Amino acid sequence: MTPLVKKDISILPDRSLMPKIGQTGYSVSQAISELIDNAIDARIDEELIVDVILDKDKNSVKVSDNGIGMDEQTAANSMKLAYSTKIGKLGEFGLGMKTAATSLGKKFKVITKKAGSNEQYVIIYDEEKWLKEGDWNKHEMEIRELNDKNNHGTTIEITDLNFKIYPNLPGNIKKELAIRFAPFIENGEVSLKVNHKYCEPVPLELKTDYRLPDGRELFRIKLESGNEVYGWRGLLKKGSDKGDYGFRVFRRGRLVLQFAKIGFNPHPEARQIVGDLHLDHVPVTHNKREFIQESSLFQELINEEGIFWNFMRAIVREARSSIRKTQISQGIIDKMDIVKENIMKAIKKLPELKEYAFPDIKEKIKGTKDKHEGLNPLEIEKRDEREIVTIEIHNPPINEKDRKPRKIHEKKTYYITIHGKKFKVDHAFVDLKTEEVIKDKIVNDETGIQVYTNILFPAFSVTTDSVFYATWNIAEAIAEVMVEQNHRPTEEIFKIRDLILKKSSSIARELDEVEKEKKIAEKLKKDYEQRMEKIKNIEENYTE
Repeated sequence: MTPLVKKDISILPDRSLMPKIGQTGYSVSQAISELIDNAIDARIDEELIVDVILDKDKNSVKVSDNGIGMDEQTAANSMKLAYSTKIGKLGEFGLGMKTAATSLGKKFKVITKKAGSNEQYVIIYDEEKWLKEGDWNKHEMEIRELNDKNNHGTTIEITDLNFKIYPNLPGNIKKELAIRFAPFIENGEVSLKVNHKYCEPVPLELKTDYRLPDGRELFRIKLESGNEVYGWRGLLKKGSDKGDYGFRVFRRGRLVLQFAKIGFNPHPEARQIVGDLHLDHVPVTHNKREFIQESSLFQELINEEGIFWNFMRAIVREARSSIRKTQISQGIIDKMDIVKENIMKAIKKLPELKEYAFPDIKEKIKGTKDKHEGLNPLEIEKRDEREIVTIEIHNPPINEKDRKPRKIHEKKTYYITIHGKKFKVDHAFVDLKTEEVIKDKIVNDETGIQVYTNILFPAFSVTTDSVFYATWNIAEAIAEVMVEQNHRPTEEIFKIRDLILKKSSSIARELDEVEKEKKIAEKLKKDYEQRMEKIKNIEENYTE
């Protein structure tokens, strides 16, 4: 039997690993963010100031901070791949500085000094030199003696860049960093500048009527796992059609996801939902650009039956309602006045409905049999002179400027007599806070019949004719009251509704024809007047 032989081997990584770690698909702003993460981890009691300089002439990027700075050993460890003593901080993986710097350029320099020390430490990395003679076991570090013990902080300067600094790049990065580090900036913990201009988060224009005073509803929720998520939610005054809505999702104060649709599904009716969501307990990938979606802690957040989704249902309904309210234009409201008038005219012209208005009509038929000999009940009902519909017209008060109110200012109130009682009829588009009913109505002696079309009902969002949608609801609600007040069979509701809809549609068509004829007549009149004017001009010229 051949004896077992054991041997120690070296598993030091190949030199090419160092430049390879920068090939992770970072954008420029993401790489700079990694360096800012380290600065935030190094902040002390005073306000942290981070300066980012993109210098086109020098082809360099410099990130400087006034943080605590590094001592000799910490500076040396900063070059070790995956070395980190940061627990629960932004730079917990020990890869950020090296990964970010090598993604930005082929050379970088780390300059650091700790408060109270007169020693400054400088480490230089040159990709070309490293690939030729780099040694994982030793790397040169300069130690410089300085007279100033008060200054402190770290500067990382990257040169020989892998990208071009175009004119708009500094401004774009400033905007992105303002979003990424918004919680730190807004809390006054960090001042962040790009080419000497401060990064200032742009305030969102929120609907303050959703949540006073600023439109933000703060929350802190305990999940099934026992972990807490917190932040705020709100509604934009104007929703985004480009998908720029949803949560800014942070982990330990640093943006990981933007416009994340967590707690609701992407939908045009959800395009007003925005907020901040802090998921400090959910694990992220080593480059901190996304959460580990396979983790159980992330899965409980995207579970549609979970606690967070249930919490979000109320604002989803509110967003849906807000969007649908915009469907109700002033033009539709004006058309509804015409619709109500047509419905009232229809009911007035339907003798079949008089028996629901006047319960004594059958008794009158029985009591006057000789008078109506040979007539059927419908013909008898036609001869009853009582009106099922009455209309009250209210004129606005007369003022000095307008002594005579114009007709278009008239306000009409409609009343229907049902089972001997007069009911005022009105209609409104409202959010009934449920998707289960198409409409609702309130009936009493004081307010009459109040019909409410539910804008939250799913069919409302897809209808192309909100006016007819509401017309149907009004007709059906009136039919329901007629049947209920007279204690008649339920199936009569549909018969009455269809009679009202058919007759009101006929009236609407007749009115449309009248309007068309009016327009034709007006055009003919205008043409006639123009011709007469021409003839007059010709005659005058001829006379002269």
